[in-house]
Formats: sequence, structure tokens, C-alpha cells
Amino acid sequence: MFNQQKLLFQFTKTVALVILFCFTFSYQAQGEKAVKEKAMEATEITAEIQEKDHEKEFEKFVKELFVELRKEFKELEFDKMADRLGDNTILATPQGERIKARDSLGRFWREENAGGVIDVDFTLKYHYVSKVADPIEQGDDTIEHVGHAIIDYHLKIVNGGGVLTNKTGTLTLNARHPRMCEWEL
Repeated sequence: MFNQQKLLFQFTKTVALVILFCFTFSYQAQGEKAVKEKAMEATEITAEIQEKDHEKEFEKFVKELFVELRKEFKELEFDKMADRLGDNTILATPQGERIKARDSLGRFWREENAGGVIDVDFTLKYHYVSKVADPIEQGDDTIEHVGHAIIDYHLKIVNGGGVLTNKTGTLTLNARHPRMCEWEL
């Protein structure tokens, strides 16, 4: 009987210690989690404001790019279009091909125009700006942000006197923002 009481006492004491440890570690973990969340909230607020400003600037840059590209297409300046888009732009054609590099982009626009395309419209589908983890030194400046944009384009074709826009594709732009300059491709 004495051994059973001793065993029961040890068991009860062990259970109490386990429960105490569980509560202690749970309380400590909750405190650490709360501190981390509070720290993350403060970081997110300041970063979010800064990134939103860059996103607005980037969106404006991309929309101004659309105006220039349409103008150059109408003036049949396909090499200027390709130069403006740069080597980092990837173009998905209506046929499903992926085109990259200035020479290929210029050739694409030239061939579409020769095939009856009279105009092109651009629509910004999605864009975001990310901060570079380690700023990139470039000459006298430092690249701190990179912008990415997904753009739909619609080719307007003359067909029997009417204008159709049944050929569409996608452009993927990557741009950079040095500390002291404007957005650039």
C-alpha cells in the first residue's frame, strides 16, 4: 500500500511538473510570437508606404511607355520599339512563341505590320515593385528597386474594311529604379 501511495505521489508530482512546463513554455512562446508580430507590423507599415509610392511611379512609367510604343508602331519605327522594350522584355506571341532580345522584338513588330496589323493597344494587367535585397552598384548610382509588369497587347487588323482585335499576346517587362534616377528598362 505504501509503495502504491508513493508511486501515485510521484506520478501526480510528475504530471504537475509537466503541466507547469507546458504552461511556462506556452506562455513564453506566445510572448515571443507577440513580440515578433509587433516588430513585423512596424516594419510592414513603413515598407508598405515606401513600396506604394514606387508602385505608383512604376505604373505611370509603364502607361507612358504604352503611349510611346503605339506612336512608334504607327510611325513604323519597329527598331525604336524594340530598343525601348530592351533585352529583358519577354513577348508571348498569339501563336504561343516566346520572343526575347531587341532584334527578335523588332522583327516581330515588323512582321505583324506586314501581315495587316494597323495598330496595337496595351493593357497593364498586373504590376509590382520589389526592393532589391542587396543594392546593385551601377556607375554613379545604386539600383534599389525592381519593377515587374505583365501587359496584354491587342493587335488591330484590317479585314475586309473592318478592324478586328482578335490577335492578342502578353509582354513581361522588368525595369529598375536607381536611387537618383527615373524608372528605366
